[in-house]
Amino acid sequence: MKKFLLTLTLTLTLTLTFAQDIYQVAELSATDLNGTSRYVGMGGAMSSLGGDLSVMSSNPAAIGLYRHNDVAVTASLVSMPGSHKFDGDKPTYVSFDQIGFVYSMPSSGGSLRYFNFGLNYHKHHDFNQLLNADNELGAAGNASQTWQLADLCNSWGGAESATPLADMAYSAYLLGEDGGDYTAYNAARNAYGRSRTGSNQALDLNFSLNFNDQYYLGLTVTGYNVRQKSYMAYGEDLLTADLVDDGYYLMDNEGKLTGNGVDVKLGFLVRPIQESNFKIGVTLTTPTYYELTYRNDLLLGSYTDSYGEVEPRGYYFDYDYNVRTPWKVGVSLGNTFFNRLALGAEYEFADYSTCSVSYGDDYWDDWDWRHKTKDRELNKQLDKYLKGTHTLKFGAELMVTPNLYLRGGYNHVTSAIEKDAWLNHFINSPSVDVASNTDYLNLGAVNRYSAGIGLKFGKFYADATWLYQHQRGTLYTFNAEDPATPGINACPPNRLKLNRSQVMLTMGYRF
Repeated sequence: MKKFLLTLTLTLTLTLTFAQDIYQVAELSATDLNGTSRYVGMGGAMSSLGGDLSVMSSNPAAIGLYRHNDVAVTASLVSMPGSHKFDGDKPTYVSFDQIGFVYSMPSSGGSLRYFNFGLNYHKHHDFNQLLNADNELGAAGNASQTWQLADLCNSWGGAESATPLADMAYSAYLLGEDGGDYTAYNAARNAYGRSRTGSNQALDLNFSLNFNDQYYLGLTVTGYNVRQKSYMAYGEDLLTADLVDDGYYLMDNEGKLTGNGVDVKLGFLVRPIQESNFKIGVTLTTPTYYELTYRNDLLLGSYTDSYGEVEPRGYYFDYDYNVRTPWKVGVSLGNTFFNRLALGAEYEFADYSTCSVSYGDDYWDDWDWRHKTKDRELNKQLDKYLKGTHTLKFGAELMVTPNLYLRGGYNHVTSAIEKDAWLNHFINSPSVDVASNTDYLNLGAVNRYSAGIGLKFGKFYADATWLYQHQRGTLYTFNAEDPATPGINACPPNRLKLNRSQVMLTMGYRF
C-alpha cells in the first residue's frame, strides 16, 4: 500500500466539484475572463467602451455603439503550471473560446440612430483542472477519513442512514461498533487525486438601441450549457487503535454533471457630455436558473490484516436538482483621450449567500413529505458560508498607428467563500442522501493580468492576448476539525496554487 500511495502521490491530480453543495453552487455562479482577445487583453473593462462582441455579456447596451457589422472567432492554448497528466488529461490543452457576430442597422430618421442585433458564443467558465494532495496523518493525531464517516453513522443512527460513502465504508469493515457507537481506523497517510474536464458554455442573444449617439439601451438573453466530467482516486494506509499497520483502502469516484440555464442582462449606457467620449454604464443581471443532472459511480475496496481483502463495492446514483445564482449589478466608466488612448474601469457586485438549491416536482423529500421543495438546510449553509463578491476591472488600449494597437488589463475578484467554510454532512438535507465525498476546497481571491496586441488589415483584424490568473486555495481531503470540538480529526490543510496561463488569438472581419 505504501508503494501504491507513493505512486498515487506522484501521478494523481485533484480538483473540486461534486453534486449539490455550497462549493458547487459557488462555482456555477463564477465567471471567467474569457471572450475575444481584445476584450481579455483589456481586462474585460470594455462595458463603457463597446465596439467588441464580448460586451454582450458585460453590458448589452455597449453593442449599440456599433456602426458596422462584425464577425469574429477566438481560440486559445491553456496551461496549468505545476499540474501533471492524469487519467488521459493533460495540463496544457486547446480551448475554443468564442464565435459570434453583430449586425448593425442604421435608422432612417428620428432619435433612433442604430438598431443592432448580435449572437455570440463564449466559454463562461472552464472546469478543467489537474492538481494533487498528499498528507502524513501521524502529525495530525493519526486522523482518518473513516473517523468522519463513523461520526456520520453515529449522528444519523446507523450506517444505512448516513451518507452512501459511510455505508460503503461500514460494509468494507472500515467501521466497527462498540457499545452502540461506531468506531474507525487511524491512518498513517493518505493520497488523493482528481481530474476534471468540461465547461459552462454560454450563448448570448443581444438587441441594442442607439439614441442620438448619446443614450444606449440593450438586452441580452443568455442560455448556458453545463458539461463536466470528473474522476477521483483516494487511499489511506490504515492503523489500528494501537497504531499498528493493518492494511489500506482505496476509493474511485466518477461523476458527470450536465444541465442548462438561462438569465437576462439589461444594460444602459450614456454619454453625459455629448461633445465628449466619456461614457457611464450600468448593468443588471438576473439570477441564472439551472436545471441539472448529476450521475455518480463510486467504488470502494479494502485490505486489512483483521478482515482480509474486501472486493470493491459499487454504488451508482442519478438525480436532478435546480440551482439559482445571485443577482449581479455592475457600473462602468470609459473614455478615449486624443483619439489614441482608451481607458476603462468597472465594478460588479454579487451576493453569493442568496444562492439556492431546490428539487423538481418528482423529487420526494423524506423530511418535508411534500413534492417540490427548496433544500432549506443546504440553503442555510449557503447563507452562512458564502458571501458577497466584488469584481474590479481595469483596461487600456493605445493606438500606436491606425493598424497597430497595444493593450493591458487587470482583474481582482474577491472570494465567495468564508475562510471557516466546510462541507457539512450533518445537516438535515437531501444532499446528504447522495454525498459521495468528504473533501472541499476553500478558494481565495483571483488576480488576473493580461497584455495584448492588435493588428488591422483593411476590414480584417487579428488580436493576440496573454492572460495569467493567480489564485490560492486550501484543500481538506476530509472534514477539518469541527469548531465545536477543536482538535478532533483535524485534517492537515493543503495549500494549493491554482494558477492558469492562456494565450489567445482572435480573427475577425468588420464591414
